Amino acid sequence: MKLICGLLFALLLTGCDDKKNDLTIQNKVNISVKSHCIGHSTIDLPDGYALKSGASAIFTHDQDEVEDGNIDVVEKTGISGGEFRKLVAARHAELADDEGMTSKLSEVRDLPNEAKLMRVHVIDDAYKSEIHWLLDDIYLVASVSSYKNQVAKSEALLLDLMRNVQAWKNPIEKAAAFCMGDVAVKGKYRSESASFHFVSPQTPDIAFSVDVDTYEKDDAVSLHQRLEGPNSLLKALPVKQSVLRKAEINVAGMRAQEWATSLSPGEKGDKDLAFFLETVRPVPSPATPKIHLEMEVTGASAANEAGALALWDKVSRSIR
Repeated sequence: MKLICGLLFALLLTGCDDKKNDLTIQNKVNISVKSHCIGHSTIDLPDGYALKSGASAIFTHDQDEVEDGNIDVVEKTGISGGEFRKLVAARHAELADDEGMTSKLSEVRDLPNEAKLMRVHVIDDAYKSEIHWLLDDIYLVASVSSYKNQVAKSEALLLDLMRNVQAWKNPIEKAAAFCMGDVAVKGKYRSESASFHFVSPQTPDIAFSVDVDTYEKDDAVSLHQRLEGPNSLLKALPVKQSVLRKAEINVAGMRAQEWATSLSPGEKGDKDLAFFLETVRPVPSPATPKIHLEMEVTGASAANEAGALALWDKVSRSIR
């Protein structure tokens, strides 16, 4: 589990900061919330939380002509036109300077509204193409790799996805589209997934991570089995563990497993809290996506286990 490893690393380096306000969690439970669109679902987080560095997603068109046509999309909000042009110029220079024996920037194409397509010849009949464009104040990059001289067809898929991206400022009034950050992607895709990491400058010791995948099947080994089974990472860590909760619940019409634990590396009482939720559904679909939610609590906020559980309940039960 990436969260457990991160928590352990932070504990070993810093321990607990007793100068922070131990009422942080209780305040977070009581304040108003903001809705965030995650795939075809929505989650409520306390006011002040935003994506740490934008959202990232992977889409695969529902077609069989192009081999391995996975398209990676990254978005970042709050970018001006001037900043966009500088970022694109910097990427152009980076690719041009990186030309070696097996990699060469082979084409740069201007598209409408200052968008730009860059194509890198990787080796033989393999290419990597990426499109950079600005949608309102949202900087987007979509990239695809192509093989067997299918670069033109792969870039056609890129352009098709670009046309399907729309700005999305109100997550409450969702359409039938896959949301990632402040954009939504329309169209029919064989696979669609995204990762989100939410932080707040007011409470840096509480963070949320969400992974969503519309069509991925459930893992053969469940969340509970991964955390308490013979191959559990928790059992391999040099920490004391106290299970705060192990349960099965219903979230957004789906069955889900949740787990909450306290992790402490030593005798000083320093600890971090880790919370996990994962949906379980027999038939994946836009209405029943795979959702993996994590909440990490560090510093003095981790001393308030009851408050952390209350915050977790408020956030996790808001998924819809």
